[in-house]
Amino acid sequence: MTENIRQILLDAFRSEYREYLDGIRARLAAPEAVGADAMQEMFRQAHSLKGAARAVDLGAVEAVAHGLETLFARVQEGELPLPGPVAVLSGRILDAIEDLASAPLEESDTPPPADLMAEIEAVLSGRPLSSAPPPPSSPPPTPPPPSSSPMPATETALAGESTAEQVRVGAGRLDSLLGAVTELLVEQRRQDRVSADLARLDEALGELENAWRRLRDGIPTGSELAQHMDRVEQRLRVTQRLGREVRRHQSAVSWSSQRLGRSLHEEVRRARMIPAENIFSGFRKMVRDLARDHGKQVEFRATGLEVEADRMVLQGLKAPVMHLLRNAISHGVETPEERRAKGKPETATIRLELSTVEGRLRVVVQDDGRGLDPEAILEAATARGLLTPAEAETISRDRVADLIFSPGLSTSQGVNNLSGRGIGLSVVREAVMRLHGSAEAREAPGGGTSFVLLVPLSATAQRLLLLRVQGRSWGLPASSAERLLRIPRSQLLHIEGALALPNPEGPIQLVALASLLGLSSNVEAEGAMMHLVVLRWGERRLAVAVDAFEGLRDAVVKDLGGLPLDSSPAGGGVILDDGSVALVLNPFRLMQLAGRTATALEVSERAPVKKVPTVLVVDDSLTTRTLEKSILEAHGYRVRLAVDGMEALASLRAEPVDLVVTDVQMPHLDGFGLLQAIKTDPALSSIPVILVTSLERREDQAKGLALGADAYVVKRKFDQKELLETIGQLI
Repeated sequence: MTENIRQILLDAFRSEYREYLDGIRARLAAPEAVGADAMQEMFRQAHSLKGAARAVDLGAVEAVAHGLETLFARVQEGELPLPGPVAVLSGRILDAIEDLASAPLEESDTPPPADLMAEIEAVLSGRPLSSAPPPPSSPPPTPPPPSSSPMPATETALAGESTAEQVRVGAGRLDSLLGAVTELLVEQRRQDRVSADLARLDEALGELENAWRRLRDGIPTGSELAQHMDRVEQRLRVTQRLGREVRRHQSAVSWSSQRLGRSLHEEVRRARMIPAENIFSGFRKMVRDLARDHGKQVEFRATGLEVEADRMVLQGLKAPVMHLLRNAISHGVETPEERRAKGKPETATIRLELSTVEGRLRVVVQDDGRGLDPEAILEAATARGLLTPAEAETISRDRVADLIFSPGLSTSQGVNNLSGRGIGLSVVREAVMRLHGSAEAREAPGGGTSFVLLVPLSATAQRLLLLRVQGRSWGLPASSAERLLRIPRSQLLHIEGALALPNPEGPIQLVALASLLGLSSNVEAEGAMMHLVVLRWGERRLAVAVDAFEGLRDAVVKDLGGLPLDSSPAGGGVILDDGSVALVLNPFRLMQLAGRTATALEVSERAPVKKVPTVLVVDDSLTTRTLEKSILEAHGYRVRLAVDGMEALASLRAEPVDLVVTDVQMPHLDGFGLLQAIKTDPALSSIPVILVTSLERREDQAKGLALGADAYVVKRKFDQKELLETIGQLI
């Protein structure tokens, strides 16, 4: 086997063997609960691992895996119980395989650990581990050939089962594909503006036609000018008809392409979602090795590694989590002698816990060691000029914990290969904030330290809440907004000269978002009404006042590169439809800024802008559309028109309205289909819909109301007053 070929095979083996180790470890976590099926799967994985090692000529891994396979075979035959020594020994065997398999290529011919092989032999022969013979001086016997250990029939059946074909795709290509699809979605959003522009063009042509007819009526029939105007009118009608055809076609194509684009984006996004164990499984060995090298006894417990997240997010978290684990061994965990003197077990526990919370990935690194030392932290912070002596005396406990993320801050008395330079935790926070997340330190229950990281599950398009502040658009992750309020200023509380938002669980601090952005402390109120966003991050809440809400949108948050994350609340930017850039704010950073500076809130009132309600009329009959449009415009409503449900849906997604009045019997997409599409779309479901139709049967009315119609008006009984009263009640 040439070195080139062997290296390729080793690379493939090293991406495969971890799946076997993780699968066995997951079942060994509760050995008393392992049934016959799980035991068979563990045996199969050990056997496959042995075969894979043989294929790449890793004799040591093959020998140790054969021992594990034999142990599991004896358990299956009822000769050995799994709980107890066998489970403990199996865990040690897995650790040994991990060490051997991850060794450099030049060490791949290292013999298997003699003491471990002796323990395996002792258990298989029925001798207690304490009486196991000393390690043999000669290398252990090589495992028997496959013919002496035939694969059980059940395993043969498993191997023969048909499975979905899998193709390996480079991560870089997958990232590029997702980036292209995401950009496609952004471009498709601009098609909504095209749809809206075509709708306005159609409306303008209709108004031009009416004006032309009024002009034509004043010219004598038969004159040369009248004949010329007739020809122009014919061309106008052709242009208007062509415009409607283009508009209808563009709406259908836009709707279909956006639906397919969203579907493709979701499929590629799912393809990038991988279990966390694919990235974090190597930490077990790292913790074990570091603890051994530094004379500490550590039990590492990892839970939630089956949680799936975007590969880019997990890769971005790998270095921060590694820093935290190393920090736990260096700063958190005591030596066995120290722990014994404190009445603690000699073996410390370090936990890595992953879970999903409200659409975000939560990563916790926790130890039961010394815990935070507030005095040492304050002393180091004061020495570096981060605090004045006066501030150090009054600082809150939460702020003390937050100081350890400051660049250059270290409480270590010396420098070693684990800590002491004061860069680890600042790097952790910066990396997490670049993922649009947060990093916090807390005191662990029962002693020790707990670090909590919160990041989005996906690195692709996010749902953003767009806000207006100081004449510019700003974005916030929609998942961080607990409530949007339009509240009279008189309902706010005055506490020690500052405004606060009343809340059953206690007043919520209120600040102007502009002040946190370093712009001013002024916020515009619409008359007596203020626009507030209540942010929630973990257990913390903050109310920020903005000038206006601009709506929700899905967008790709771009890294701005070089942005000073330690001073700026912006974590990225998005390109808006008009080509401008809106900065996307990090809610956690906003809360930090609000806690460090007490800012007054100045309110300036602007005259309320009377909003003219917009009604979308959908009907394939020109006469009905014209009638309803004239009635509604005469009573102060702004009216948009659509000739069928397909066109109406595209128009709504481009620019929502206050109410929809629709016929039922229409081509392409009828009124029932339009109603269902509106009520099942989260972005449109709140829009009231009135069905105006000639269908009088109770079954049709019941169907419309069941689909979510807010009112049902029969055309035969059409009453202008009834329609206007119904609209008035709904908007």
